[in-house]
Amino acid sequence: MSQLTQNNFKFGKDEILRGFEAYKKVFRNSRIAESKYLKLYYQKTDFIESPHSLIKVGFTVSKKQLKKAVRRNRIKRLLRETYRLNRSILLNKPGLKPMNMILTVNDKSGMDELCRNGFRLFNEDIKNIFEKIR
Repeated sequence: MSQLTQNNFKFGKDEILRGFEAYKKVFRNSRIAESKYLKLYYQKTDFIESPHSLIKVGFTVSKKQLKKAVRRNRIKRLLRETYRLNRSILLNKPGLKPMNMILTVNDKSGMDELCRNGFRLFNEDIKNIFEKIR
């Protein structure tokens, strides 16, 4: 694999949305794109905080949906991996502006099904969500 290809799939620390206030701001002032299993809150920003990342992303899973921390963390790991592998779809959109976004599990879906087949289901849904972003 070439160096250029490896860097396209790298998910660096400068791409992670950090801090309670940042999450609160995105949840409060965001647009929503959702599919069967996933929900994406996104907020366009006027500036880029880091020169290396156009998009900052956070991942959440509600404690009300999954009581066990082990299962919540597994879902978050699957969300991160799915985002990492499919973010090129989003970055190749023409006219993309800097944004902060939070990817979470939709309330409507069956959590047991997600825990069993999470990666496959997330992979299909994230492509649909990225197409909905304007």
